[in-house]
Amino acid sequence: MGGGSIHTQLSAIAPTVFTENLGDSMIENFELYAKALNKEEDGKKVLDEFYQKIEEAKTKLGDKTKLEISLARFQPGKVRVYYKNNFAGVLLDKMGFARPEAQNKDEFTQNLAKEQMADLDGDVFFYFTSDREGDTGASKTAEEWLSDPLAQNLNVKKKGHVYQVNEAIWNSAGGIIAADLMVKDIEKILADIQP
Repeated sequence: MGGGSIHTQLSAIAPTVFTENLGDSMIENFELYAKALNKEEDGKKVLDEFYQKIEEAKTKLGDKTKLEISLARFQPGKVRVYYKNNFAGVLLDKMGFARPEAQNKDEFTQNLAKEQMADLDGDVFFYFTSDREGDTGASKTAEEWLSDPLAQNLNVKKKGHVYQVNEAIWNSAGGIIAADLMVKDIEKILADIQP
């Protein structure tokens, strides 16, 4: 069944809006939903408040926004480095964070081989795992990689600045509420780190 027929069926129930993706176009999607629901004013207010929170977070973090943030996702038997063109990457950019040179690309994500472990280095490394319903394969991959001798050579590992974060917030939810929670996560985690 193609998208068109599903759209027709859904439209019979309620106004239906399709968006191309969740991650990097979160703001545009939110504006589109607000418009579809004739709530543009309310939507603008929510976005204004969100931007205000980002500005407040930047002020609180100060020089910490100069830290290079590394980002990756562990899946069973697979590791993906996350560049700038994804939900978390866009938010990190809006907050003014730098990315390590190896990750400073306007792309979504890329699978890594263990020999490319150095691509995960940075001042702070955030990662999430894709464990689902009792399957711990992703966590096992994370454990295996982070205990590997190659990981011990990473500056971020030597400094102890490796943090597991919630995948739903940082990756899969993709909306304003998740973005707000992610900003709070960053503030909390970086509170004890010196730039």
